[in-house]
Formats: sequence, structure tokens, C-alpha cells
Amino acid sequence: MYWNTEVGHWPVNVIIMAGGKGTRLKPLTDNTHKSLIPVGGKPIIRHLIDHLAGFGFREIHISVGHLAEQMIGYLGDGSDLGVSIRYIQERIPMGSIGAMSLKHRWPHEHFLVINGDVYSNFDIGHLCTEYFSQKADMAILAVPNTVKVPYGVLEMTSSGHISSFTEKPGYEFMVNAGVYIFNKRTLNMLPKGIAYEGWQLVQSVLHAGWRVVGVPQTTGYWIDIGSMETLRKAQEMSQIGITQA
Repeated sequence: MYWNTEVGHWPVNVIIMAGGKGTRLKPLTDNTHKSLIPVGGKPIIRHLIDHLAGFGFREIHISVGHLAEQMIGYLGDGSDLGVSIRYIQERIPMGSIGAMSLKHRWPHEHFLVINGDVYSNFDIGHLCTEYFSQKADMAILAVPNTVKVPYGVLEMTSSGHISSFTEKPGYEFMVNAGVYIFNKRTLNMLPKGIAYEGWQLVQSVLHAGWRVVGVPQTTGYWIDIGSMETLRKAQEMSQIGITQA
């Protein structure tokens, strides 16, 4: 048995990556940590912590770097939120996942890693269940994304014959939601003490031929609050009463 489904406990370390500068949200992030920007009356990071706590996760690590004192000052040790929070301090920018190499001892053999700007009510239990049941080295939360082409698209042969024409089509892809769960040997692929991105770790695991699975989010919502446009979308959702469970 990998987990206790009755109480929602899984043998995983939970890490929120929140060390970035949020440059795409300037000027809002000039003096405010990106994860502390409010959505629906409370900071993004608080939505995420409340969501994790709702699934039984009470011990959380958070990587901090830029404006770290704001994050630590707001969350403290987590006791006011009903959780226990420990911090991983980035002395230099470590990318979206590199800070995990700064900590050498973890209580569990598996890791749930979430970008600190994710605003979502994704089913954490389903993600964990799929990861363990498929005996994967890494599982990635996958969400659908439609790319709109603003022009008419032509299907053409090399001789110039047009076989079809589609006006301003939309193509749907499954994209990385910035939520990962992986095992210790995957963690050991991280280079020590340098900046590293989540997508680089995914590519390293794939290149090694290890088992990587995508877990589609089939219900609820997901927004990567990395731009003014997506921030506005999240705020609009909160105004019409769509809140995290």
C-alpha cells in the first residue's frame, strides 16, 4: 500500500517553488512578491496552501529568493494556516526547480512540486494515485490549451496543390501545468547548486528512458498566473464565485 486514502496521506514531500521575480507581472511585482498578489481577496500562495491542506498535506516546503522576507513575513511557520512550513532559501536564482538541490535530507522518497503561481483546484489525490499506480518515475499534470491561428491555414503539397483550407483554426494541445510528482532517483538527476528548470528535468528523465506519465486534469480549472492577462482571468473567475475547493 503506497498511501492511506481514508485520511488523504501520501508519502510525498510537498514543495512550492516561489523564488522567481515575476518579471512578466511588472510593475505589480516591483515591490510585491508574485505569489502574494491577491486573487479573490487572498494571495495566490494562500489559495494553493489551503488547497493542499484540503487534501491532507500539512507539511510544506517553500523555495524563496526574490522578496523572500515578504513571503516569510506573511506565512511564518504556517501555524496560523493549520500547516507546517519550512523554507528553502535561494541565495542566487535557481530556476523553476533547481532550489530542490539545496536541501539534502527529505523525510519521504517522493516529491510533489508545484509552481507558486498556479491557481487551480486540480485533483491532487487523482494525480498521486495515478503516479503510484502506474509506478512512474515522474508524473506531470497536463491541461488542455488551444492555440488560435489568426489566419487561414492551407494544406499544400510540394507542387503547390492546395488540398484544404481552414479559416482561423484552433489546435488543442496538452501542456505542462507546472505540477510534478517524482521519485528520489529523478530528484538525483538535478545538478547541484545551479539554476535548473522543470522542463529540463522532464527532458533528462525522458532521455534516460525512465517512465514519465501525463495525468490530464479533467475537471475544475487551472491558471498559470504569469502574465497580466492570466491574472485578470483569475480575478474575473473569483468575482463570479469560482473559488478553490
